[in-house]
Amino acid sequence: MKKVTRWMALSLAVALIVSVSSCKKDKDSPNGTHKIVYKAEISGGGQISTAIFTNAQGDQTTQTDVNTTTWTSAELTIPESVQVIGFGCSGSGATASSTLKIQIYVDGNLVKENTGTGTILTASTTYSF
Repeated sequence: MKKVTRWMALSLAVALIVSVSSCKKDKDSPNGTHKIVYKAEISGGGQISTAIFTNAQGDQTTQTDVNTTTWTSAELTIPESVQVIGFGCSGSGATASSTLKIQIYVDGNLVKENTGTGTILTASTTYSF
């Protein structure tokens, strides 16, 4: 039950952040693309269970049963018409000092990072172009 509640809370948080952040003024002529990579890592023991991220079409994708200590997405090509991307992960830590670090890379550069600490791990962040 805790897993479902944690997953729903993370999903809702990422969806809310992306929808609120996307209220930015549209560009007149979007052209070009961005190369996006999402990364997550647990230190201090534990496992990542779920990853939620903006896909190449600008929609939210949920990957469940990740069950690893590190996770990296494939490189995604996102059109400039997508103005905000979001990324979040959840998992379980082995101890209260376990940490989950998530990162968003845009065109090869680290642009956003966030961490969560504890035995129930969640972290999410967004990036606006």
